[in-house]
Amino acid sequence: MAWSNIFLQLITPAGPVIGEGLLEGWQTSIELTGFKWGMKYNPEAKDPSKGIGSAVGNALLALVGGAEKNVAMEELEFEKRFDISSAMMHTCLDNHIPIISASITVLNIKHHGRAIHEPGFVLVAADGHITDVDLSMTPSGSGVEVKETVKLKFNSIVITYLKRVGKDNLPTNPFTYTAPKNVKFGVT
Repeated sequence: MAWSNIFLQLITPAGPVIGEGLLEGWQTSIELTGFKWGMKYNPEAKDPSKGIGSAVGNALLALVGGAEKNVAMEELEFEKRFDISSAMMHTCLDNHIPIISASITVLNIKHHGRAIHEPGFVLVAADGHITDVDLSMTPSGSGVEVKETVKLKFNSIVITYLKRVGKDNLPTNPFTYTAPKNVKFGVT
């Protein structure tokens, strides 16, 4: 039986990072105990709405990702038990190996005889690298458990929420953000 309904799938140039998921269908995924991410308004960013023809020009720049944006992405931070994936995450940090994508899926817990492992929330961060890995010992029963907190900087994110309506999963419009080309890893 799985101890979490949050799963991470991490892809590097060498391929997927294998985890120890215990839920059927998620056996090679990394089970997470939690995660957090956010965006912050950046009042210091230049106002792109100034100047002649700015409305049309800025609209075109925004479409191609060239406009300076007034928000900055925070690092994606996730918590997990130390497992088979830990060594590869440390190697990625040590050698600055890029993370092609990090996909976090929170599964819906269904009642009334429905399968319990249907995606409900999906966050996909792409084009990044691991910036920090912290280990801690946590009391667990009569022993201790090694836990990790991992931080990931990235350049783009897509968040989708799926809600079962009738027989189909209908996604909401996904939230999509890509850092401007002049901003590396979403930090201004």
